[in-house]
Amino acid sequence: MTRRPAPHLPSQCAELGTAAPFYPNLGDLARDTVREGRIGVVVALPGEGRRTYHLCPPGGGDEWSAPADGTTLRPVPAQVTLVTPQKRDVVYDRRAQHGALPVQVHYEDGGTSESLLVLTPDQLELYAYQIGRIIELRQHAREGAR
Repeated sequence: MTRRPAPHLPSQCAELGTAAPFYPNLGDLARDTVREGRIGVVVALPGEGRRTYHLCPPGGGDEWSAPADGTTLRPVPAQVTLVTPQKRDVVYDRRAQHGALPVQVHYEDGGTSESLLVLTPDQLELYAYQIGRIIELRQHAREGAR
């Protein structure tokens, strides 16, 4: 898809660029675009006699280098570990015929973000049944524990 520059948003113009350079720190994970997206741990920074970043695979292996300007390196986002419903009301959009449940997304680095779980009518019916089943199982478990 080709991006058309919007005159009212100068940061979207091609000549200005939109991505900030990525300068990883020691121990950071980085994706090297020159190495087909290979992910590595930064084990040495440019400086002190080195003109490149040095990376190695997270589980160990052969090191490789990347330019000191960081142009080939991209950050590796933290992985999602858990999504929990928020204590807020759900929304149903009649026009789009979707339901939305506010959720909190938890990441492996301890960070969180808010999002929406958007469900089609078929998904709403399926999950209503499945949640009802969870409630039944919980009740049986409580009765069996007595």
